[in-house]
Amino acid sequence: MFQNLSETLTLITSAAVQWLFYRKRLPKDFTPKRILVVKLDHLGDVLLSTPVFSNLRQAYPNAELHALTGTWSRVVLEQHPDVSKVLEYNSPAFYRTGKPTSLKQTFQLYRALRHQKYDLMVELRGDWRIVWFSLLRLTPKRLNRAALQVANKLGFPQFTGTHETTRNLNVLHKANIPTPIQTTTFSVTAADEEWASDFLSTLQIDRERPLIAIHPGSPIPIKRWMPERYAALADWLIARKRAEILFVGVKDEIQIITEIQALMRAVSNNIAGKTTLTQLASILHTCNVFIGNDSGPMHLAAAVGTQTIGLYGPGDPTRFGPVGPKCQTIRRNLDCPPCPETICRFGKAGCMSTIQVADVIQTLENGGYLP
Repeated sequence: MFQNLSETLTLITSAAVQWLFYRKRLPKDFTPKRILVVKLDHLGDVLLSTPVFSNLRQAYPNAELHALTGTWSRVVLEQHPDVSKVLEYNSPAFYRTGKPTSLKQTFQLYRALRHQKYDLMVELRGDWRIVWFSLLRLTPKRLNRAALQVANKLGFPQFTGTHETTRNLNVLHKANIPTPIQTTTFSVTAADEEWASDFLSTLQIDRERPLIAIHPGSPIPIKRWMPERYAALADWLIARKRAEILFVGVKDEIQIITEIQALMRAVSNNIAGKTTLTQLASILHTCNVFIGNDSGPMHLAAAVGTQTIGLYGPGDPTRFGPVGPKCQTIRRNLDCPPCPETICRFGKAGCMSTIQVADVIQTLENGGYLP
């Protein structure tokens, strides 16, 4: 409750700063030398913001594009071909592991950013400290998503769509910056592809068979599909489609995957905790299909162009679904509105239990995902 109140106050204050101190529109002949984009969210949210960088690069081909984000998302923007430099700031509002950036470090960061002499700041999501940066006139020009969000809540429509990518791009659109690029990006190099091929060879993966990546984890338990259903789905894929199954995730999710494998009849591979994010992206890039919960790896699979099926319960796929022509989502309990809770008030199983194995199989068959 307190966290939601704090976020709401930050949002309102950030919008007020925009309206009071940054009301002037960007001039038509605006040619910035250096732009700072602030996005302090979690991994999946940062991936959904990558089209902003692509469109800024197209609009201002000679500008340096710098990004301010958390340690956990740094690699996403380092891999982006249009980002010149990535700076770290672990906001107390968004960090999940480790320590947030201290006040002393934040002041040092402000001084370093001030030294860069940015012409424009694009604030997609900040915190109260970033609001202070704006009050202290870190940049002469500022574009701010919070202003659009608050105006929307007050009944003045600012967003042209529901999805996060659209809402991020609307920040540019309102400033008359063209936004033709709508897809997310995570670049996989030739060296990354070679590493993935070598890694899969060590697992003795038969590349003549379909390779399916499955991510059964999520930092939020209520977003996880049941282990027994993942086990049944994996067994069906192996028996009916001759698929090779690759369970992916972070080290903390090894136990979840071990439980699924114990329920399976067939043999599968567990590489959770064995790859960096870039290595995981290169592996997902080689897979025929990704199936998983609403999480960062799902968005990563979509960003590298893999056919993606996202399973949704409390999350809202119309706003946070994977982006791309090869992406589909499954959400069955349509009467239950999306919610931010960690425990379902309607029972232990939660709304993820409404998704059946047959639903995923039907999506695979109807979408032509596999031969």
